[in-house]
Amino acid sequence: MSFTAFFLLLLSVTFHASWNLVAKKSATTIAFYTVICMTSALCWLHLQFWTPVNVLGLPGKYYIFMACSVLSDLIYCCGLVHAYRTMEMSTAYPMMRSLPLLLTAALTTLLGWGKPLTAMALAGMAVVFAGCLMMPLNDFRNFRISNYINSHLLFILLVACGTTGYTVFDSQAQQIMRSELPDISKPVMALTYYSSRGIVLTLTLFTTVFLLKNERANLKRLITERNWTPVLAGLFATFSYGLVLIAMNYVSNVSYVQVFRQLGLLVGVAGGILILKERCSVPKISGSLLIVTGLIMTVL
Repeated sequence: MSFTAFFLLLLSVTFHASWNLVAKKSATTIAFYTVICMTSALCWLHLQFWTPVNVLGLPGKYYIFMACSVLSDLIYCCGLVHAYRTMEMSTAYPMMRSLPLLLTAALTTLLGWGKPLTAMALAGMAVVFAGCLMMPLNDFRNFRISNYINSHLLFILLVACGTTGYTVFDSQAQQIMRSELPDISKPVMALTYYSSRGIVLTLTLFTTVFLLKNERANLKRLITERNWTPVLAGLFATFSYGLVLIAMNYVSNVSYVQVFRQLGLLVGVAGGILILKERCSVPKISGSLLIVTGLIMTVL
């Protein structure tokens, strides 16, 4: 992994943990997430007017990958809303961030996308995953499979599958752009894709909100109360994933992106403990050390 990718991902994880902290502290709903995505889309809308990328001239497979990415984001949204409604951030966030790591590696290996991962990289990912599993525990003696098989697991799995889906599909869509437009700079290409994807995602979310009575009421409440919290979260979110999309162009396998995004887990857990006053435990500290160890193993 290049230093450029590492630096971009380091900034990204800080923004990502920040918007999740804001979302957890607020009453997260689909309408709330819609405003987040709308804010992000508006930030990058200007690219549609000056970008040298001819989006309409790209092959059909590009649009299929984008549609799959948007669908994955909808799945992610549904899981996130319910997970944060019923669980602590310092418990939900580690699990939501760890599962996509192995799912992405498994999917890219199965489909043969990207450079094959080394044995050390795979071992490092396993260590990261083990560390993530420790962090929700209050005590090591409480470690048992039954603690992870409960009514909350479905929502965590939805978030994990959604994250894995949009990460992989976004990477593939950008590969098509690079092959079709080799003379366009990578950052401009990535942000153009993010802008186009944001418009499609926002329109899809607004359609979903208007079809659901409770979400229409939630959106109306956000507007009438002039609640700017989702706008703030949207600014954090847009810089977070915009940097991820750019970083994808500087790695040999998108699974490396998923690994380094786990750094945000440490920021998220710290925010949950220090700001939201959630419980802290020895397993969480031990899990954090394992995560750092796994990250170092991955890039050796």
